[in-house]
Amino acid sequence: MATMEVEVTMRTLYPAAAALLLLVAGCSGATTPTTTPSTGASSGSSASAPPTPTPSSSSTSSPEPTEPGEGSGQGAGAPDDSGRFSYLCSSLNEAVPDVVAYTSLAEVWASSEYVRLASCTANYEGPVPFEPTEDEARIISIAEPGVPPSEGLEAYLTALSLCSRVSDEAASELFGRSSRQMLQAAGELCPRAPQGRVIGFWASGERAADGEYAVTNDGLVPGKFHLRKTPPEGCTWSVTASDGSTKASGGAAEGQSGILLKEKDVLTSDKCGIWEKIE
Repeated sequence: MATMEVEVTMRTLYPAAAALLLLVAGCSGATTPTTTPSTGASSGSSASAPPTPTPSSSSTSSPEPTEPGEGSGQGAGAPDDSGRFSYLCSSLNEAVPDVVAYTSLAEVWASSEYVRLASCTANYEGPVPFEPTEDEARIISIAEPGVPPSEGLEAYLTALSLCSRVSDEAASELFGRSSRQMLQAAGELCPRAPQGRVIGFWASGERAADGEYAVTNDGLVPGKFHLRKTPPEGCTWSVTASDGSTKASGGAAEGQSGILLKEKDVLTSDKCGIWEKIE
């Protein structure tokens, strides 16, 4: 009788025990999930402690900005940067075509043939009638005082031509025949040109060519001048005083040694080339 009661009791408890064992097994097998930071959490961290900004290449490698060149006022640094002008240049090099075309002063200055160019002629390619910019009008007023800027296109083209390229061979004709005002206008127009300093010498009265030059406020400055290069055969020159009397004269040798010019003197030169002030 006792045996039967034990057996009945075991049969009653076994299912409950089995269920309990399964429950325990399930709990012990569960794993705790690993928390992985989300992308949003990372962005939030960056926002609270933003990374040090990396300077762009333009902020680290670009040079200090420079003032735009005197001239059209368009801001690119060259006096003809409005794109309204072109240039036809003759060459000293026989291997190069007689005339070379350029679209800007910057292109003329950067040409590999620059030092072999004789001279250039500037041309206007813009709308008609010519309407000068503020800076162009200023240059025209220096070159031809009293002329309305709207009528000063030829004066502005002459100043541009002087800014392009003038070889020593062409200097007597172009620089030497230009008025003091025109040379000053060109000097104002393109002080950064390859020949900017040369234009300045002519504009200030420190250079002269073949022809007649007086020592005045609008002409040569007083001082000692000499010939820059050995002149060809036939060079003759003379210096006369205000009363017309001859103070000195000579040829190539004396010209290279130097001559003294004083107020109101007049230098007359023929086939001698360029004179420059040395003292």
